[in-house]
Amino acid sequence: MRVERIVLVVFVLILLMIACFGSQCAQSPTVPENLIGVWGTSDPTYADRTFEITRNEIILQTGEKSLDTYTIKKIQMEKVPGGQTLLYIFHYKSKEGLKYKFSFYYNPAGQGEIRYKNQTQVAWTKTK
Repeated sequence: MRVERIVLVVFVLILLMIACFGSQCAQSPTVPENLIGVWGTSDPTYADRTFEITRNEIILQTGEKSLDTYTIKKIQMEKVPGGQTLLYIFHYKSKEGLKYKFSFYYNPAGQGEIRYKNQTQVAWTKTK
């Protein structure tokens, strides 16, 4: 009798775990409203580059007329100590199923500013 009860409890726990993970997988990440838009920089090195964040995609302009579109799968955010700056990590996938991360710092001061985590000397702002 005791073994049957343990098996039943384990079975119920497994069903609950499947239900929890299943509902999380079905949810799409929520992109903060202040990040949605087209971002550009005045840095001459990236004069022909922009990126756009939509509710569910990242669109990277990789040349004058070349765009790469990726679906956002998950968003992580953490506050950077000592100010208003936030670190965002967007997890996204290519059409081929390759997984990538887009990490950047966002400072909401003024009109907002993005700086790539690996390239903090270049500031990106929303274009009009």
